[in-house]
Amino acid sequence: MENIANLMKIFYVTNARLPTEKAHGLATIKLCEAFAKEGIEVTVFCPWRVNPVRGKPPPAAAAPSVRASNGVNPLKQDLYGYYRVQRNFKVCFLPSFDFLWLGFGKRFFFLLQLFSFSNIAAIWLFFRYGISGQLRNTVIFSHDHIPLFFVSFFASKIFYDIHHYPEDTLLYRRVLERAIGIGVQTRWKIQKLHEDFGVPAEKIVYWPNGTDIERFDIRPSVKEARAQLNLPQDKRVVLYTGSLQRWKGVEILLEASQFLSPEVVVYIVGGSEEEIQKFKIQNSKFKIRFVGHRPWAEIPLWLKAADVLVLPNTGRMRVSQYYTSPMKLFEYMASGRPIVASDIPSIREIVDETMVFFATADDPESFAQVIQQTLNRPGEARSRVEKSLAEVKKYTWDNRATRLLEPMHKL
Repeated sequence: MENIANLMKIFYVTNARLPTEKAHGLATIKLCEAFAKEGIEVTVFCPWRVNPVRGKPPPAAAAPSVRASNGVNPLKQDLYGYYRVQRNFKVCFLPSFDFLWLGFGKRFFFLLQLFSFSNIAAIWLFFRYGISGQLRNTVIFSHDHIPLFFVSFFASKIFYDIHHYPEDTLLYRRVLERAIGIGVQTRWKIQKLHEDFGVPAEKIVYWPNGTDIERFDIRPSVKEARAQLNLPQDKRVVLYTGSLQRWKGVEILLEASQFLSPEVVVYIVGGSEEEIQKFKIQNSKFKIRFVGHRPWAEIPLWLKAADVLVLPNTGRMRVSQYYTSPMKLFEYMASGRPIVASDIPSIREIVDETMVFFATADDPESFAQVIQQTLNRPGEARSRVEKSLAEVKKYTWDNRATRLLEPMHKL
């Protein structure tokens, strides 16, 4: 890896709002940190965007010791501090036409913001680095295909890290053809990319997402974690963390809650205020405690406080079945708590029945039954937790970065 470090730079171009409460922001920053650990000079190019007003804890959601100090919006924090990463890479914010904060016309304004940033990023890279020849030893890396499309007209080394799955368009095809390497998080994408776009297997690098194992192996006991978060000590806590997008299957967990015993309390950590209000209106008959978005650094405490962690991804959408490599699954595994997960290919790719308890996807009664089974069989749950903890050790950001760097050995 020493030759790469001496000869190569990585410019990670992303349209992500940073810092962001969404998982792709964490994946981006952690991967950049891991690349930089290899001695590579890394710069992130991202848009300057307005961060929404988030991070206000609801009443009794968390003790003062874990709240943002002085009620400050956690997304207004320094990027390195928010994600708790080393300052071993640079961040360059570029302008774009950002009107998403207006709250209306989101689709139009998103496309305007995306294409304006992609063009501005390409123009900046060309005039700042391209004309002088500095891009000869630089890999332009991104999980966004549109910035890569514009950059591909003057940069010879682009790397596309696919998070979802490409559509058959001119933009996608050019990026796939011009890329020196293509990263995927699920094996399903390898064969499909060959079938749909003729991408050879040797051009593809497979490695799932990762996590910081040491950050989730925290000292507080379940009782201590609940005390810090003001959670009930006399209840069984079932927890979901993450976004409230439809394919995440959160509504299945909500419906499952009606079949759980009275001693069980379901908490949902994540989602915007708008999303939570919509969920509450649509699911008013279910007694669920919505916590809202919490800082990433606080999530290990929430996981530690739970009796069962739930990953209810739907089996009805391809993004859930085949595209995703859920970061929350690796976080769940690293936390050392029992897991109940949907029985779908993307999750089966990482774990089996020796590590987690599987429930039938999109079946609330199945989830309720398996959750109760997990609570009632502590010995079996502990055995699966131990297997899960052993398995998750290989899913680190450092290991993913090492695999993605392999095609760059050939440069």
